[in-house]
Amino acid sequence: MKPRGQLRAASIGVLALTLGVSACAEEREREYEIPGSLCGTAVQTEALEPLMPPGKEVSTQTSSGVEGLTRCRVSVDGRQVLSVGVDWQKEGRSPSDVASFLAGVEPGDKETEDGRYLYSDEGAVGEVVCPEPRRPGRKLFVTARADQDEAPGETAMKEFIAAYAQAVGKSDECS
Repeated sequence: MKPRGQLRAASIGVLALTLGVSACAEEREREYEIPGSLCGTAVQTEALEPLMPPGKEVSTQTSSGVEGLTRCRVSVDGRQVLSVGVDWQKEGRSPSDVASFLAGVEPGDKETEDGRYLYSDEGAVGEVVCPEPRRPGRKLFVTARADQDEAPGETAMKEFIAAYAQAVGKSDECS
């Protein structure tokens, strides 16, 4: 190919790439409302928003196959993007102990100064303060894992798990 033909082919390639990127950018909008609750637990939409990807429809599904453990799976356009859990553990457990059996967060990840929250860029564990726990000898934890191609980031996960732990602490689950 002559240099002029190569330049024309390169220009056409750049134009096609630009049009493709523009089309993708248009598709990447959030057309649904951020939920005000996750499977019956009220949540701050400001804390949940950074964890929610673009898409058209959002749905939630609750599951509780094991006593003391409830999961809420959040899907956008039929694809699971977030999983949150409420988990009663034996007294004496820490967020690090709970993280040892979760995907997306590990015992060595970042921890808040008070030790109540452990988080990474795609997962988190939080200890819930229950003034009068409904399960004596147990401690309540919340978990979150973002199942997305792009992780929401440490700050988003930390802020969400703190808000979610506070919400669960005010719910019927706690007392």
